[in-house]
This record gives sequence, structure tokens and C-alpha cells, in this order.
Amino acid sequence: MDNPWIHITENDYIGHMNSPEVHQRPVLNTILRNELRTIFPGSLLILGCSTGNGLEHIDPHRTKRIDCVEINPIFAQRLKERFQHLDTALTLHCIDVNEVHFDPAAYDLVYAALIFEYVDWKSLLTRIAEAIVPGGFLSVVIQLRSDSTPAVTPTQYKSLLALESIFHFVDPGELAEQAKNLNLILISRATEPLPSGKAFEIFRFTNNPSYVAAP
Repeated sequence: MDNPWIHITENDYIGHMNSPEVHQRPVLNTILRNELRTIFPGSLLILGCSTGNGLEHIDPHRTKRIDCVEINPIFAQRLKERFQHLDTALTLHCIDVNEVHFDPAAYDLVYAALIFEYVDWKSLLTRIAEAIVPGGFLSVVIQLRSDSTPAVTPTQYKSLLALESIFHFVDPGELAEQAKNLNLILISRATEPLPSGKAFEIFRFTNNPSYVAAP
């Protein structure tokens, strides 16, 4: 099936995500910054990296391996142009995340923001769990259901509405339970309200058994 993400232009995507009625891009930037400053990963995997929102917070002196997965070739090219200073550490995979191979036990941090809604997330989570180093971390951001706003907020950037055909909500409790079954310990969980009336749920997991699970 032709994936509508491939046909979204950079201007439409950034315009939509920055629009006052959505305002998700700056929030996601802050979330990634906080994860990087909390975990300080030596190796990092970012799934659905778009044009590189938040990658400016990577400390190349600490993070020596950066793998980014993005299905949209225009987004991927823009990311590559923006972050040439990360070139020796950065590997860009322009491919559907459902098809990419992850090296086993390779990443200190896997970051997946607003990607589970567009894929077979249970299968992806299983593959992610195998890709995290012992003692490593997984950060996941999902969009919660809203009684007042549709899954894709209408804006002047009409092309984004095509994404509704492949969007599906992820139940937070089911995500936490599935992660637990994969020996991923939930160590933090927070809700981030958005101006649209929507909200993000932010999870941080680890496979380090010495951590005490969050209540």
C-alpha cells in the first residue's frame, strides 16, 4: 500500500506541526531534549525523525552513534543537510520502519515519538526491545484520544488529512503491559497537554532490572 507519509511536503509538515492549533513540533523538540539530557546516550536510535526536530540537542562528544529512520525521502534529505556536523556519527535509513533491521543490543536509547500510531506497534516494540543494550532505555510518545479534536487536527495544510487513513490510537495501558511482557520496566510516565485539547503520553522504559518500576 502506498504510504501517505511519502507524499507530505516539508513545508506542509512543518507548517502543520508549528501551527497554533497543533503546536506539536516545539513540544516534541523539548521532549527529545529532556531525554537526551537525562540519559546521555552513547548510541541513539530515532524512529520517525522527520526533518530532524530536536537533533540539535545531541552532544556529539557523548553520542557517537546516531541511527535515524525516516520514510519520507524529502524529510530525510533535509535532515542530512541540516546536520552535516553529525556526519561521522549519523546513519540515515530512508525506509519504512516496519522493514528496517535493527542491530541487536546496539542502542543506549531508542526514541519513538508519534510513530506507534502508524505501524504494527506490538511487532515494532518487540524488535525495539531486542535492540536496546543491557541497561538501556526506550522513550515513547503517543497521542491520547480527545473527545473534542480528531486524530489529525484540521489546518490549512490539507495534505496531512491523508494520514487519517493509516492512523490508529495506541492504548496507554496496553502499551505499558506489552512492554512489561518484554521485560521493559516503566520508570516514568507523564501527560503533556496540547493547545488543541489533545495530549501526549510520554513513557520511559528500561531493561535494567535494578530500576524500581513506576507506580
